[in-house]
Amino acid sequence: MAEWIESYRGVVSAWECDVVEHFTIAYYFERFADATRNFFELIGEAETLGPAVGATPARVYVTFTQELRAGAVFHVLSAVVGVDQGAVRLGHQVVASASLRTVSWVMESLPLPETVTPPLRRQLEARIVAWPGPEVPQPAARQGRRGALTARDRVKPRELGEAGTMSLASHVHRFSAAGMQFLSSIGMTADYMHENRRGFSTLALDLRLLGAAQMGDRVDVETAIVHLGNTSLSYLHQMRGADGREIASLLQAGVQLDLDARRPAALPPAIRDVVSKLLA
Repeated sequence: MAEWIESYRGVVSAWECDVVEHFTIAYYFERFADATRNFFELIGEAETLGPAVGATPARVYVTFTQELRAGAVFHVLSAVVGVDQGAVRLGHQVVASASLRTVSWVMESLPLPETVTPPLRRQLEARIVAWPGPEVPQPAARQGRRGALTARDRVKPRELGEAGTMSLASHVHRFSAAGMQFLSSIGMTADYMHENRRGFSTLALDLRLLGAAQMGDRVDVETAIVHLGNTSLSYLHQMRGADGREIASLLQAGVQLDLDARRPAALPPAIRDVVSKLLA
């Protein structure tokens, strides 16, 4: 029973690519959600685990090792990689179908519903496989870090998932938009990117879902810088409701990318100066 199962197979559409000219990260998360639901269905636990678990992961950690661009075909392999007291951990490998290379690694922690019986828990434990991907760090402390307002709008009907609340991909779309606002505030404006053929390419994401956003809810996102390197930046997004409750957070790490060479490029002094002041 312990094996990797193909849980998704598809293609990157041109309209799913961003200003960096590769697959938009929110659409990765749309596929991860599909892969999770498909996995539970394929192992015969769709009714028990699908609705309760597939829509509400507590944490999703993603490492991107190679970009996917328009027209790329890919598939996802999924497996149980751990069962904790109140959660099951699923691993996903995003595989470029043409080369059979794993281009992204995903670990998600999903809370188990109270209806899970001891026999079902034993079945999940029997499916555990070794995690062959990068080490997943312990969640970083995020309290006390408040940044600048980078997004404020309302949850639209089209953004709801199967559970009736804001979908996994819609959270990440919000954070992506907040990221562009933040990058613009430090000098990486749209004009700068177009004129210099530069973009921001994400290498790792740590998403944590803490609450639910309903249709019509106002959501605010604040973003704060947490790291500056030669070519790299890391920043933290925190999403809150109108009442101040935290809905989700996303720690995003990446590099400035040369869009022609498709390689990291050093951040210019003007941008480094702005970021250094924010860190100080």
